[in-house]
Amino acid sequence: MALYAEHLLTFAAVARSGSLTAAARERHLSQPSVSTQLKLLAEAVGEPLFTRHRQGVRLTPAGEALLPHAQALGRALEGARQFASDLQDLQRGRLRVVASTTLAAHVLPRPLAAFHTRYPAVTLDIQTGNTREAVRDLLEGQADLALIEGPVQPFPEGVQATVIGRDVLRLILPPGHPLDRPHLEAGDLQNLKVIWREPGSGTREVAEGVLRQAGLTVQPVLELAGTEAIKEAVMSGLGAAFVSELSVRRERAAGQLASPALALPGLERDLTALTPEVPSRTARALLADLLALREEGL
Repeated sequence: MALYAEHLLTFAAVARSGSLTAAARERHLSQPSVSTQLKLLAEAVGEPLFTRHRQGVRLTPAGEALLPHAQALGRALEGARQFASDLQDLQRGRLRVVASTTLAAHVLPRPLAAFHTRYPAVTLDIQTGNTREAVRDLLEGQADLALIEGPVQPFPEGVQATVIGRDVLRLILPPGHPLDRPHLEAGDLQNLKVIWREPGSGTREVAEGVLRQAGLTVQPVLELAGTEAIKEAVMSGLGAAFVSELSVRRERAAGQLASPALALPGLERDLTALTPEVPSRTARALLADLLALREEGL
């Protein structure tokens, strides 16, 4: 006959109190229900578990031997309840975020710091990758939240998308480049030598799509992984590039990079947070911080 957890918990309550009546109160059961559970448990074990006396009940040798297992079950259940409570209050847990490189470097740090201040017991696991890699990790269950800047339309089934801001791609040039002037027309970019991000980069996909739509052809010089490498290559005079405005504010202000105004529509893009349709509590908490940042303006 099968053993049932409820019967073992009732058995432990009776052993603790020495009384069926007290155990019934503790377990929110009727006394006949307690008696029935004890009878079924004894039948499953194959030995009597209690003997009755005027003050209540006393454990038999079989009951004494079974009691540690019933008590361990009670402790495990209480531990599980406490674990669930801690998770709900974010007193423990884990947050796995995968972010495309621009967002990881220029958007994520501030809300992540605020999150860690409020929930210091939550373990943070932050990975970076391009947009394609971020979406893949989310779909494979390796991340609770993905932050992307590339076009992923339509979004995969089972994924919830939330726009957390807007970004603009800027054409960057080394100072003194032939196109280093205040304003450029789209046609000025024809046959321009361009340094591209690696395939899968959201920045690259947006820029290539805009150039294609405008009927422009550029000359690829090389591909580099990461915006920092792109900026260094441009400053070294290897060519021009398209990067997020968020990533070049300091260099533009310092005069290390030129970035003319460009009459080429379509270089704006959404910054998007992706979660499963039922996100974890940790993901929801960080998403709230990202949306608050959106209200302030990225």
